[in-house]
Amino acid sequence: MIKPFQYFISENLVKKSLPNTSMAKSLLQKAEIRLSRISKNEMNEEESSIIFEEVYECLREASQALLELKGYKPYLHEAILSFLKEEKYLSEATLNTLDNYRIIRNNSVYKAERVSISKCVEAIEFTKKVLPKIKIKFEELIT
Repeated sequence: MIKPFQYFISENLVKKSLPNTSMAKSLLQKAEIRLSRISKNEMNEEESSIIFEEVYECLREASQALLELKGYKPYLHEAILSFLKEEKYLSEATLNTLDNYRIIRNNSVYKAERVSISKCVEAIEFTKKVLPKIKIKFEELIT
């Protein structure tokens, strides 16, 4: 269950600041470069967890770019999801998948759990569909 965005603000897990267009553009650009790089590489069982973490990072960076345009600095990945939900930038189903990927990524990073090649491929395909949607929202906000 994703908590309301106001919860993260009131708990100082998100800071309000001036919108940072330069940072937002850089984050989105990094996300696109990251996805391009991931898509070019072959995958094997040994590297699938690391690649999955990179795929998740791509989605996080692109999503955080939207917060930067609105003048928010998140200190928790969950706050990013909450913002996306509150602003209705992504569908509930997409957010649920993204939250699931957040959990898988955390387990990979902090518990050294392996991520299968099939889950990695699934995440790459998901990202190829979601990143353009985030970019459209980005362009709407920046103009």
